Amino acid sequence: MSEFLGPLPLAEQVAAKILARQAETIGSRTFVAFGASTITYREANARANRVANAFRALGATKGTRVGILLRNRLEYLDLWFGLSKIGAVQVPINTEYRSQQILHALHRAPVPFVVVEEALAGELLAVIDQVPGVQALIGVDSTLALSGRRKQKVLSYAGCIEAAGAEEPRGAEIAGFDIGAVMNTSGTTGPSKGVQLSHAQQYILGRSIALDLGLTGRDVYYNCFPLFHNTAQAMITLPVLLTGAKMVLTGKFSAKRFWPDVREQGCTVFYYIGEILRILLKSTSAEDSKGAVLRAGWGIGASPKDFLEFQQRHGVALRSGYGSTEANVQVYLPHENPDPASVGRAIRGYEVRIANEHDEPLPAGQMGEILVRAAEPCTIMLGYDGDPQATLAAWRDLWFHTGDAGYLDAGGNLYFMGRVRDVMRVRGENVSAFEVEEAIAEVSGVLEVAAIGVPSELGGDDIKIVVVASPEIKPDAAALIAHAQSRLPRFAVPRYVEFVAALPKTETNKVRKNVLRATPMGPATWDRLAEIK
Repeated sequence: MSEFLGPLPLAEQVAAKILARQAETIGSRTFVAFGASTITYREANARANRVANAFRALGATKGTRVGILLRNRLEYLDLWFGLSKIGAVQVPINTEYRSQQILHALHRAPVPFVVVEEALAGELLAVIDQVPGVQALIGVDSTLALSGRRKQKVLSYAGCIEAAGAEEPRGAEIAGFDIGAVMNTSGTTGPSKGVQLSHAQQYILGRSIALDLGLTGRDVYYNCFPLFHNTAQAMITLPVLLTGAKMVLTGKFSAKRFWPDVREQGCTVFYYIGEILRILLKSTSAEDSKGAVLRAGWGIGASPKDFLEFQQRHGVALRSGYGSTEANVQVYLPHENPDPASVGRAIRGYEVRIANEHDEPLPAGQMGEILVRAAEPCTIMLGYDGDPQATLAAWRDLWFHTGDAGYLDAGGNLYFMGRVRDVMRVRGENVSAFEVEEAIAEVSGVLEVAAIGVPSELGGDDIKIVVVASPEIKPDAAALIAHAQSRLPRFAVPRYVEFVAALPKTETNKVRKNVLRATPMGPATWDRLAEIK
């Protein structure tokens, strides 16, 4: 049985309205399981109502911003849906942010309220007095860490909620075109930007993922991604909500716990990124997935080899596509005869173009920047928060400029080649970091690899690879280069190799290449040309 709520009119494309409808029709069904706790759709709606009424009592109205600095927990979902009910705007804060990143996220516009858990309060408190718009700090679990002589009020989240009623809040006119969240980009190439997401944009993404996975009320969606990110909200929680399915929420990804969790909870679908597939392939076997009922996964960033191997080993159909926080997911991999080297084709309602630096369209097979636009209202971001110039630059010529590099083939299949800044210029040739990484990852013993361009004494770039090796099988630099020479054009073969214990990453497992570029050379960097000399 499916209770798929879609397509909905723009006025109804709001997560809180969808939750209220599902609470009425399938209220006793389990919506979320988190550890030993479970909540039904009806309970989730009542919890959200209490949040809405509590924040309204504090003075929050439509457009009021509320910072959220929490790890995965049920209260995060309560806040998302509850704030949505009164038109307040969630401002999720990455739990890995240090003080300066938190300050950057809260400085774009006044954020009167910040909800924070005690264990994460330290970095926030170090800069809170530099954010004059904050009126109250609301502590989850405890207010002990927040106590002291402060200009801001210090409130207990539990106390605020207990004093609020569970009745549906009235009077707020909220529609899909209203702003629902300010999500921060990953910050892999520089300071993160705040992306203004409408309620409708999140709904449209959730609807598309639900359709691509064939999600129904019988499915159980495994979610190990942080709720401060749109992956966990729009690509996992909303598909579940729209179809009356169940979500199993965990604190974070664990290779050791993945298959036991999936098996014990009866999970049928999951979300992946390339790194997760690779880790699971290298650390688990077909034996580990026995007894699991996992039928499908949706994700991005997997190499063709890992994509095919995971499906064959575990009998799980993988789906994929291409998109971004700003521009939604416009491209989906066909289910029939997919080419995993491609990210798929644009679905109905979207246009994709490849352009050069002057925004001129490029022919099939030629690499350039990926530009997109959509026919349905509110599909793409409302703008970059507090940065109208960046918004105008991204939307020049009425196309959204993704900052990603790729090319289209004659059949309209899109091939993603990494960020535009990840396209290195070596001796007059464009080299995709993605292709270099894919080749090096084939070597036994390579757990992770990142390729970056470093300035060449001849002008342009030389290529450096930063490698995390397995402690059991550690290839040497010369072996990596020899493999690259067998797989890549001569100009794409790396010059430099450095082994590290771990790559710098965002909370969502994206490599911070800006950190690697900041210190491109060091005493541990191996130079292929120096060996030749």
